[in-house]
Amino acid sequence: MLTPIRLLTPVIGIKTMIQGFKFDLFGRYLDRRELRRMSLLNKTDAVPHIPKLSQVLFERREHSFNSLAALPSNVEAIDAALKFAAGLNPFVVIVGPSGWGKTHLLNAIAQRLAHDLLAVPEILSVSDYVSNTSRVDISGPLLLDDVQEAMGRSRMKMSLRLNLERRVKCNKQTILAFTSPKPSRALKAFLPSARDWTIVSMGAAEPAERLLLLDQMSTAEGLALSPRLTKVMADQMLGNGLTLAGALKRLRLSGTNWLDSNATLRALGLLDPFFADNSSWDLKHKVLRVAEHSKFQFSKVSSSDLALYTMLHEAGLNEIEVARATGVEPAEAYLRASKFKARLADCETSRVYVKQFVDLVVEELARD
Repeated sequence: MLTPIRLLTPVIGIKTMIQGFKFDLFGRYLDRRELRRMSLLNKTDAVPHIPKLSQVLFERREHSFNSLAALPSNVEAIDAALKFAAGLNPFVVIVGPSGWGKTHLLNAIAQRLAHDLLAVPEILSVSDYVSNTSRVDISGPLLLDDVQEAMGRSRMKMSLRLNLERRVKCNKQTILAFTSPKPSRALKAFLPSARDWTIVSMGAAEPAERLLLLDQMSTAEGLALSPRLTKVMADQMLGNGLTLAGALKRLRLSGTNWLDSNATLRALGLLDPFFADNSSWDLKHKVLRVAEHSKFQFSKVSSSDLALYTMLHEAGLNEIEVARATGVEPAEAYLRASKFKARLADCETSRVYVKQFVDLVVEELARD
């Protein structure tokens, strides 16, 4: 008569005790390993303020004009998009490098048009648009992305031009997004009735613009970043807006508060792979350089051990890479850093040294 009791368990996931054994809702016996796994999962779910990986990577954020950072490099494109959404500018082309907001802008237009059309217009890739005959005669606004794909394919290019000619003659709203450094003569020659089109650029953000962009993006992610951390990311992290977005998501997986010097250095350690495209960036070298220049300031401890501890335990850098940078074996690097860490519990001077040294490193990084 045990089975009916098991099947009447009211809540999924609650373990039922029957004659000294533990079962789940479906009457399956749970061994020690399964119980341990469930316990760890429950603890993970209960950790506050740190989101799950799936929540960070797959959450859907609203793309609207309010979520766009207006910068000198994109303000012209935003203005043209607003006029398009208002019906004041029926034919628009947005040109810019990959990863700097063209698709975001198309989504913002779609959201704005949805208020008038009572349905969100679909953003189409040029290949989907040309290959699907049911979409060629769209009566409402056409939002077309990745149009540059058609430029190198003669049949697709010809089909697209014919469709665009029909839309221009019928005065049907059309906006195109091209991935290209800047508008070209070939693009202007491709457009039917080129004088009817407004062509605007959406360029890559300059370092000063990246500061503003990072401030807005970090606020949207619920992150508090120190000014020095934001400056280092804006100045030293190459790549596009997607790179910056990925870096902020990586930080969010580990916490939301990155304001003091220790948190700033820890953040830069976490983000070290995001600086890989910058040949002048080497966090390990920068820490070692500060240690060498300030060894007389921290004369009561070994400057090399202080640097090892900082790289491994404050910045959280890879042990093998740290050992390679310092010219010692990984085991020796780990042992020396661990011994220095053990000293911190009983030595106030060492704790003060660590704080001062981390401040110096972060200051030097922000100055470079």
